[in-house]
Amino acid sequence: MPYFVIVIVAASIVVLLIASCQRLRRSRRHLNSQLAEQATILRDDKHRQELMFQANPCPMWIFDCETLRFITVNEAAIINHGYSREEFLSMTLIDIRLEEDCPAFLERVKQPQTGHTDIGIWRHRRKDGSTLLVDIKTFEFQANGRRQRLVVASDMTERCRMEEALRESEASLKLLVDNAPFGISQSFVDENRAKSINPAFRKILGGYGLEEVLRLHIAEQIYANAKDRDKLIEVLRRNRRVEGWETTLRRQDGSLVPVRVTGLLSGGNGTPEVCSCYVEDMTQQSALEQQVRQVQKLEAVGRLAGGMAHDFNNILVVIKLSTEMMLAQTAPDNPFSKPLLQISNAADRAATLTRQMLAFGRQQIMQPRVINLNNVVKETTSMLRRVIGEDIRLVTTLADDIENSRLDPDQVGQVILNLAVNARDAMPTGGMLHIETAMVELDDAYTREHPPVQPGRYVMLAVNDTGTGIDKSILPRIFDPFFTTKEVGKGTGLGLSIVYGIVKQSGGYVWVYSEPGQGTTFKLYFPVTSALPERAVFRGDAAGQPAGQTVLVVEDDANIRSNVCECLQQLGYHVLQVENGVAALELCAELKGNVDLVLTDLVMAGKSGHELASDLGERYPRIRVLFMSGYSEDTAARRDILQRGSSFLQKPFSVGDLAKAVQQTLAMQPVCN
Repeated sequence: MPYFVIVIVAASIVVLLIASCQRLRRSRRHLNSQLAEQATILRDDKHRQELMFQANPCPMWIFDCETLRFITVNEAAIINHGYSREEFLSMTLIDIRLEEDCPAFLERVKQPQTGHTDIGIWRHRRKDGSTLLVDIKTFEFQANGRRQRLVVASDMTERCRMEEALRESEASLKLLVDNAPFGISQSFVDENRAKSINPAFRKILGGYGLEEVLRLHIAEQIYANAKDRDKLIEVLRRNRRVEGWETTLRRQDGSLVPVRVTGLLSGGNGTPEVCSCYVEDMTQQSALEQQVRQVQKLEAVGRLAGGMAHDFNNILVVIKLSTEMMLAQTAPDNPFSKPLLQISNAADRAATLTRQMLAFGRQQIMQPRVINLNNVVKETTSMLRRVIGEDIRLVTTLADDIENSRLDPDQVGQVILNLAVNARDAMPTGGMLHIETAMVELDDAYTREHPPVQPGRYVMLAVNDTGTGIDKSILPRIFDPFFTTKEVGKGTGLGLSIVYGIVKQSGGYVWVYSEPGQGTTFKLYFPVTSALPERAVFRGDAAGQPAGQTVLVVEDDANIRSNVCECLQQLGYHVLQVENGVAALELCAELKGNVDLVLTDLVMAGKSGHELASDLGERYPRIRVLFMSGYSEDTAARRDILQRGSSFLQKPFSVGDLAKAVQQTLAMQPVCN
């Protein structure tokens, strides 16, 4: 091969080698540049990752799954747990766990995990010893041939506390609702079925089970009138709230119960409307209102009866005195003797009727004094044994600790007698009559159910029989005047009315408990007094015959005044008469007090009989005073117009009653001083 060819080939090879080297150098520089760029990118990524790790608001760390040591932690973990970074990196996860949680934690760490895992809520311990609750989420990976985990520990302490408080609040609210004394329910308006209902509401409805009542259609099965529920919803949609809405619900057994509803409406505008109802059973309230109406009715009838009896008594005084004076001057064989006697007897029966009406109307003149109720019962029972008959066993149970009361013993005796007669009629085939006394304390709970009773200490008189009892439909009417279930001619219907009137006028209360076939119990409550028993004033019998004593008659009714004066003149007294208290004082002044007795009406226009007696006592202490009246107004009764020792003559009265009262009063020491 020629030399120059060899040279050319060699030169070409050299050129190629030089070019290859140059390309190699350029490639190496490019590779180095790429490697440097990638290294920079990796450094930047690592820096960004570190920044993201440290800046994350959730506590985070990486730990070794075998040694459990912290490899790195972020700032949130340092702040949340209270340890410094150096302290963290010198500890293991056991150091921030509660001792009792460690076994479960170690068991979980032993098990390899794949990808992201939600561990749940665990308890951690802060540096200050307090416990916090954290929601753990982990990601396991391999690094340098070792298992490591990235942990995100969201602090749930406050949230869990709030959730626990909410659960406790819900539990307390449920306890409150379940134990509320009134019914509570919630229902979706459109569904017309309850979504919740408390035990009190179920009790109002008659004891439905919870699941059973939730299946009921509200309008058709709970409300007595289906339209009532529609009306309630209509009002709620207008006002969103309603109070005191009254309606009637149907119990499980089909009976009806009156209720008062307070309703609230929530929701709407795209959300379901919910009706919340608070329901109050008005059965007892209705019964109490009925009792109050009954008391008011008796009060009104009593006032009417008292007013009529007062006017009737004035008429009877004239009839009775005139008839007796005519009888005194008529021979027994005179044709007019029998009619006059019949008139007199009829007047007596009418007088008895007016006394009953006055007792019912609580306008009868009471002469109360401090007594022990046991003594009245003992005195009355001896007469009762003859009244009730031998086929009825009379039992008395008298408490030893009975305190005193201010009562009219005669009126209380009349009460016991009336109740005993009623009991006898209720036991036609025999039975037992039980009379009991006791001391009782009536508290607020009792008085709320028995208006208008006031709390306090009372003497109780109970009269119980084993008779036929009283039907519930009749019970509210038993104190009505002239109401009776007895046959015509066997009762006036005033017995229990009189009992009611006397007890109320004595400041007491009366309640009755009865069921058909189970007998009847009347309980009478009289207020106690700390005063000592009063010594009865001895009035004595008539002190001989009239000896021309001067009697001044003060009466505003001309007919009564005329008849009384004529009777007194026939009895042998020197009689003067005036029509009012002012005239009586003027006449006594003219006579310089030379009057032995003033017979005065108690209730007169202008100066009353009591005021007249007071003025006479100051000016002429020797003058004796005899009151007469057909009734006593409540205000006068409260002032105790019949002072202790004062004489009193109840209208209507006979000539004999008048003579005896005048003679006894003249025989007494003057009391107007």
